[in-house]
Amino acid sequence: MSKTVIAIDPVTRLEGHLKVEVQVEDGKVADAWITGGMFRGFEAILRGRNPRDASQIVQRRVPCGPRNGVIPCD
Repeated sequence: MSKTVIAIDPVTRLEGHLKVEVQVEDGKVADAWITGGMFRGFEAILRGRNPRDASQIVQRRVPCGPRNGVIPCD
């Protein structure tokens, strides 16, 4: 029985710091872990709000500014 752990750290193409580890046994995923080292709180801020508010709220919290307000809504 072969056992391998694959780690992807950092995961790119998203804001923040994320690490993914996958344990593979005999060619199949046996277990997986995701670790986030930075809590930004977008989910907590947006909980209970109309989803259409997200683009206006989030774009003010990211360094990229307003251009990010349109991309997630496409």
